[in-house]
Amino acid sequence: MRSFISKYQIIIFFAVTLLIGWFPWYTGRGSLIIAAPSVAALLIAFLAEGWEGVKDILRRLGRWRANWRWYLFVLFSPVVLYFLAVGVHVLIGGTAPEFPLLRENQLMILMAFIFFLLPWQSSAFLEEIGFRGYALEQLQNKYGPLLGTLNLGTFFGAWLLPEFLQPDSVQFAMGGMRFYPWFILTEIGWSLLMTWAYNRTGKSSLIAGYLFHTAFNTWSLVLLTNAIPGEPTPRFDTTLFIVVSVLVALAGVGVAVVTKGKLGWNEPSF
Repeated sequence: MRSFISKYQIIIFFAVTLLIGWFPWYTGRGSLIIAAPSVAALLIAFLAEGWEGVKDILRRLGRWRANWRWYLFVLFSPVVLYFLAVGVHVLIGGTAPEFPLLRENQLMILMAFIFFLLPWQSSAFLEEIGFRGYALEQLQNKYGPLLGTLNLGTFFGAWLLPEFLQPDSVQFAMGGMRFYPWFILTEIGWSLLMTWAYNRTGKSSLIAGYLFHTAFNTWSLVLLTNAIPGEPTPRFDTTLFIVVSVLVALAGVGVAVVTKGKLGWNEPSF
């Protein structure tokens, strides 16, 4: 039994994530259990490798020592890409967001970042234990960094399907199913950048997963929408988010090309 799970653990991980995560959706009781990737990862790692597999996941989550430049990269590269996207959007005839938090309540930006960091409600934390903390390493070992990341990035975006069908969700506000393929493209782009950061920070899912994911979630709220925490979610500009998808994907492709598809794999961390 253990040998079977060990051999097919990444397929089983994807299946269990959907089985648990989509339970509210396919039973008509809601959309997602966002902690499903983490629950699935810890379960499959234990069944395949025992407690050592679980410890490996926790070690990656606890790796915080890295060059300060990587902290700057994961925290602020989304700012660069999002401002660039807004510029392109305006050039093609779109309207820039009003940036209500940036102009009027900068403290709220910090509060939003802290809110997105809180483990018990953070989609970044609850997803990344599974995605960058477990699945990425398995996929890189099996398929190599590039193909492994493309597989993970596709799943990373696609598994949120139920959220695109919920009228009160952020994903629905982005454009619903019309934006869903673009969202998957976005997550593939982010995943390429995350794998690069993961490999160059000593396989830190804390930096390349949890913090990076929190950063691009927080800055998307601040720079791409007119949303204000605590108030009803306004309709987002789908075209702007499509521009973001293209630019994030191009950034990921750029890193893949420059690193010749290795994305920092087996290179010294710094």
